[in-house]
Amino acid sequence: MKKLGKILGCLALAWLAKTSSAQLPSIPTGPVSIEVQAVATGLSSPIDMVSADDGTGRLFIIEQAGRIRIFRNGAVNATPFLNMTTQIKAGGEEGFLGLSFHPGFSDSSSPGFRRLYTYATEPNIGAGADFTVPMSGAPANQVVIAEWQVSSTNADLADPSSKRVVLRINHPQSNHNGGKIAFRPSDGYLYIAIGDGGNGNDVGDGHTPNLGNGQDTANLLGKILRIDPLLPALTPRSTNPISGNAKYRIPSNNPFVNATGLDEIYAYGFRNPYRFSFDAAADRLIVGDVGQGAIEEIDLVQLGKNYGWNRKEGSFLFNPANGSVSTDPNPNPAFVNPTLEYDHGDGISVIGGFVYRGSAIPALSGKYLFGDFLNPATGTGRLFYSDLASGIIQELRLGINTRALGLRIKGFGVDTAGEIYVMADNSNSTAGQVLKIVPIPASPSLLNLSTRARVETNDNDIAIAGFIITGSAPKTVVLRALGPSLSSNGQPIPGRLSNPLLTLVDVGGSPLASNDNWMTGPRQQELINFGLAPPDPLEAALVVTLQPGAYTAIMRGVAGATGIGLAELYDVQQNVPANAVNISTRGRVQTGDDVMIAGFIIGGTQSQRVIVRALGPSLTARGVTGALQNPTVELVNSSGVIIASNDNWRLAQQTEINASGLAPTNDAESALIRTLNPGNYTAIVRGAGNTTGVALVEVYRLTP
Repeated sequence: MKKLGKILGCLALAWLAKTSSAQLPSIPTGPVSIEVQAVATGLSSPIDMVSADDGTGRLFIIEQAGRIRIFRNGAVNATPFLNMTTQIKAGGEEGFLGLSFHPGFSDSSSPGFRRLYTYATEPNIGAGADFTVPMSGAPANQVVIAEWQVSSTNADLADPSSKRVVLRINHPQSNHNGGKIAFRPSDGYLYIAIGDGGNGNDVGDGHTPNLGNGQDTANLLGKILRIDPLLPALTPRSTNPISGNAKYRIPSNNPFVNATGLDEIYAYGFRNPYRFSFDAAADRLIVGDVGQGAIEEIDLVQLGKNYGWNRKEGSFLFNPANGSVSTDPNPNPAFVNPTLEYDHGDGISVIGGFVYRGSAIPALSGKYLFGDFLNPATGTGRLFYSDLASGIIQELRLGINTRALGLRIKGFGVDTAGEIYVMADNSNSTAGQVLKIVPIPASPSLLNLSTRARVETNDNDIAIAGFIITGSAPKTVVLRALGPSLSSNGQPIPGRLSNPLLTLVDVGGSPLASNDNWMTGPRQQELINFGLAPPDPLEAALVVTLQPGAYTAIMRGVAGATGIGLAELYDVQQNVPANAVNISTRGRVQTGDDVMIAGFIIGGTQSQRVIVRALGPSLTARGVTGALQNPTVELVNSSGVIIASNDNWRLAQQTEINASGLAPTNDAESALIRTLNPGNYTAIVRGAGNTTGVALVEVYRLTP
């Protein structure tokens, strides 16, 4: 059974998959669908949004040029919370890059009361840096961590005169500035992500020769730093040592305190850790490190660990002399490989995001949501998600009818409810906006999918139905396996399956549920309530609530029984933002009443574009023996009229079928595309010239 589940799972997931690339497999489109809602527009290059978590519901948007804008009650305040455009150096990768509010911001008894911190690049003033790097020329900028206080008379304004520079670092080149800062919920310290100093390959003026800044613990570049940014006089009882400039404290358990290396370093070996986040529920620090020319990576960062740059790019060996990557045949245990990685066939700059802890999109619960600045093939940003444990990345489906984002991604934000936002802009930075990730609207499409086929005893000849659910939430469906009640024109069908057995497996082939006689099932009353109780007590049925994904229902005969059976799927939650979008059933095609018949119902009020395929010869490569060598397909409406038919798919609609990404791999196989009004339809698969064999009939809902 596990083997069979894998076969159908692979068939279903072929629709989700894309082509592979040079270093790593391409990122497939996953089954989770979301929508984005523009909640703030007219912004100038927004790159981050944070909450003060002070009970006001305000969200603070960073504009790269140097402004903090307040978003509240669906609108952006006209007056910036803070404007430091005249103080910073902005453009390209430089500018106002990070903001974080002290955990005690709203606590009047805390020394952090009404204090916030910024990360910005300022013009090189030639002196005053707390940390420098040896270089022959002048640094391009200085990374400045500054503390500010809120106005005593207006909570929607920061006091511009309250600026206190906490830390100033010379930065050799204008790129790779990192920029994210955030307080960790579990320890209350400020974490700072800073890039390797710029240039390429972590070499050149201002980069440690033969080592690179990322690997050099004698400088702060290419690191995650950790400090207590409060003025030490405000924390007199702390046992943490005071910094060299006497403006902050250093956690005493930082890895290089009382050891060789700078005390501020928490972890090292990064190129450009532009965005990171904390998953408070699991106390994880998740960092998106932008790659050089080949690999983008997501790291789970731990105290004192080395993440490899510039000896590694992702899990690959990196050659600083020429920027090339190669497979690492003998990984050095001193370097921590990324948790997730992808190559530049899928994107060029990873944008770290957040683990979803909101409630609006249950299908994303506990998943890490992140993205890439742009897809090099389309010029638009991409949204990804992963469970982090598997190492698998999937792309989110955007909209009911999947579309591209159409904007470039510059950052992510999260509100106090755990809902996630995207900071986006166009290529000219003239369309800055904040997009909230929301569920797709409920939109019924394929309400019923069923296939009638001959069921035999061996693995090739039982009925195997794969189906895909896409959407923003789990979906309750009814699966049925019928036999004894099958009839035609009021008469029982000869040779019908006497006692069907139904088993549901996941994409990996693991059993999820099974039923022989429907009246023994744990959710039998729901079947009755839905009006879907099978007519015969020997028939099987399951009521299951499934996350978006690919599944397989297997119909067998009990005790080796054979005959004609009907496998069915019903959408019984049409108000839920998820839909069954395909069914792929494999079974034996014979002649007469023993041909394969797939029925489906299009619901709602809108027409739907579908592709119907009949496959046979290509099944041989998937381990199926006795495949039908020349399948034909007919599409019949509810009146019994044939509205379309096809023998060999290249003979008609070849261009359209190729564009769908679902072209059969064998010319003898059949396919047709039609836009259908709501109603009942049937696809009939036969063997040309009354030939017989194992075939696969598929119905997919397509994007218009």
